[in-house]
Amino acid sequence: MEIKDFVKETVNEIKSEQFMALKEKLLGEYLVFTFVPEEKITQDIFSEKVCDYFEKLELKIGSSFDKIFQKYVSDWDDIVKRLIPKEPATKKGTVPLPTPRPRKYYERAIEIKNSRSMTIKQKMDYSRIMMCLYMASIDNAEEKEIDDFEFSPTCLKLDRIITAMKAEKPGGLNLPIGKKTMFDLSELYCTDTATFILTMIMFYYIKSNEIIGEY
Repeated sequence: MEIKDFVKETVNEIKSEQFMALKEKLLGEYLVFTFVPEEKITQDIFSEKVCDYFEKLELKIGSSFDKIFQKYVSDWDDIVKRLIPKEPATKKGTVPLPTPRPRKYYERAIEIKNSRSMTIKQKMDYSRIMMCLYMASIDNAEEKEIDDFEFSPTCLKLDRIITAMKAEKPGGLNLPIGKKTMFDLSELYCTDTATFILTMIMFYYIKSNEIIGEY
């Protein structure tokens, strides 16, 4: 998928409330307008700036937007996979125990990840599964694995997700404070920073497509 197509279907299409929240999150720390006052930054103008960011990133790293998005997908898998319970062991001659609900959803996400070309709906579905699973882990930090989780987008809290992501260690290792984290956000134009920007875009796209009462 080309950058313009992705932005057109996400940033440029999300509802007004979610757009305003996304704009607030990205302006200043990730995206900067030199001459346009914030109150005059329309959805079209903001979408153009998001396109500019990813186009500059493509040029800097010499890679396509598809590769950048694949990195986002892989990053989320790396964060979540260690939290997923394994298939329960079955003794010979006994009825197999049911697959844990978090594993069922995680395996569905991996099916999407391994598809040849992800549609925008698949991108949203993948992101929603991973974020909801991660949110359950954040809510129950004392648990090493996710016992169950809520699949409604209402459970998602972006600030808590971003804070937890910034604290993630490589491979999920419980390293001392001050040791290297999974994401290096010191550079604006790098794939780690792009993962955070894409996380915010997909979060608000999920919220924009939320169905009230959905579970």
